[in-house]
Amino acid sequence: MTKLKKSEITREALIAEGMQQLATQGYHGTGIKQILDAVKVPKGSFYNYFDSKEAFVGVIIEEYNRQSLATFDKFVAQSTLPAMDQLKTIYQFMLAKFADEAGQQGCLIGSIAAEIGNSFTLCQKAMQLGVEDWLNRISRLIEQAQKENSIRMDLPARDIAELLWSTWEGSLIRMKMEGTIQAPEKMINLLLNQILKPGGQ
Repeated sequence: MTKLKKSEITREALIAEGMQQLATQGYHGTGIKQILDAVKVPKGSFYNYFDSKEAFVGVIIEEYNRQSLATFDKFVAQSTLPAMDQLKTIYQFMLAKFADEAGQQGCLIGSIAAEIGNSFTLCQKAMQLGVEDWLNRISRLIEQAQKENSIRMDLPARDIAELLWSTWEGSLIRMKMEGTIQAPEKMINLLLNQILKPGGQ
């Protein structure tokens, strides 16, 4: 194993551990030392991989988004379901995942955004790019659902995607407060099964 490969493995391990700790402890509750200790990396080595904590978290946000979108894209590419059923299945999958975690881990992007807002430029840019990637994909599914006459046509697909995203992220904050998936489950069901149905306007 070459030195370069060892370096890459260490960097990936730091990102994976950082992602896990950020999901449970948040930006300010996650310390670099505890991540380094978990991965068994010397304290002075961190800056060989990342310029700062902010840069590190920005990379974690990008990696979290990459992994999540890869799962989304794979499902959509393989699915033969109508677009509306794909949307419902995607949200059901995420709700089941959150239920397994007792509602304590939500969307990493949304959780970090709620904690730090736009205080850190690198994190803000990574979050904005991640949200845009999601909105583009959700918009395409909604456009297809509109063609299949399963979502109302009087609103642009992009506006509906933003409504879904904002409602989902807001309800995840309640989920973390209450420790149950009841809030996001109720809101998504209300939107997809009633408000966004053709004739729901």
